[in-house]
Amino acid sequence: MISFNREKKLVDDYVVFDLETTGFDAKVNKIIEIGALKYRNNKLVDKFSVLVNPLCDIPSIITSITGINDDMVKNAITIKEALPKFIEFIEDLPLVAHNAKFDLAFIEENIINLKLPMISNKNIDTVYLARKYIKDVYNHKLETLKDYLKLDYSSHRSLDDCLTTNYVYQYCKDKALVNN
Repeated sequence: MISFNREKKLVDDYVVFDLETTGFDAKVNKIIEIGALKYRNNKLVDKFSVLVNPLCDIPSIITSITGINDDMVKNAITIKEALPKFIEFIEDLPLVAHNAKFDLAFIEENIINLKLPMISNKNIDTVYLARKYIKDVYNHKLETLKDYLKLDYSSHRSLDDCLTTNYVYQYCKDKALVNN
């Protein structure tokens, strides 16, 4: 299982990624957006962003949260096309995500359904890092951390959530260096 392939050190070359989905269950719900930012030596070098046609209606509650509606995805590529492109983009780099287990469950489920080779990328979960290095917040949700760090990104769209996640990662990495 991908989600247990945790990276033990804080790395300088990595991909931050985020998904938007039609719900919370990877076995039932669908991916509607994939965003990823590739960093080499902590510098942004490439980005990946794609809307995905889930081949089903997007629930109104999801549209109200993400702003992604049926019209936006009706002519988009399906996961069958999007996932191989994402896998090619990430190469073998460690994957950084906020609540990585959630996003990786969707990636894994779709890899299995599409009969693609399983990825073996290590992963870093910024929720765990934030719990360790950001103590004075009432929870460690990405939105809360974004407000705490006074970031001016949107929420619940993949690329903006990737930017926030990367900021949290770098913030925690800096804290780790000071503490060691």
